[in-house]
Amino acid sequence: MTKKRPHLFFLLSALIFFVLPSSRGAAQEKARPMASRRPEISPAAIENLSFCPEVQVSRTGAICESSYGFTARLDFPQVDLESVLAGKQFFPNTEATFSADDQVINGVQYRNITFVLRWESTTPDFLQVYLTEIEPAWEGKGVPYRLLWRASYETCAADSCETWTQVKDRGEYLPLGIPDLPEELAADSNFNGVPASFWNTNLTVQ
Repeated sequence: MTKKRPHLFFLLSALIFFVLPSSRGAAQEKARPMASRRPEISPAAIENLSFCPEVQVSRTGAICESSYGFTARLDFPQVDLESVLAGKQFFPNTEATFSADDQVINGVQYRNITFVLRWESTTPDFLQVYLTEIEPAWEGKGVPYRLLWRASYETCAADSCETWTQVKDRGEYLPLGIPDLPEELAADSNFNGVPASFWNTNLTVQ
């Protein structure tokens, strides 16, 4: 007897569960000391670096001018939708890493600063086998992708540094937080009337 495929309602519910967006600072990891000696500054004195407070997203991809001396740019990955529908491959993800110069802010040193931008499909690999049932809900607008970021750096007191503390941070850029985002790029991938991702229109034409 042939096994039945899940109904579209189940698939959309699963998508909502797995792509539910996190707030920008909610996923921050705790700072970890790099040595056993007592830190010279309290965690309250450490400012989380804001790498890209203003991001622009176009049909090409995402870009931001960081106040820490670099330009972060990441194009949408090219998607061969027919190959994914045929089960020959998964949706591609892409990311880029950027480095910043050492900083001194309010008496705190920052070093080994890295910032990563990542385009990630909203559809988990294990659900892509049901893509023929999911894809019609996209109405030919493209493929929904999330714009994620993560950062890492080390901190220490500027005057008398004895212990460097490693900090890791991560989050997500949402359509409502992107100024002047073209309306046609905002994707309601959670199907709740609120855009939670971006339409990737960089599709391979057969």
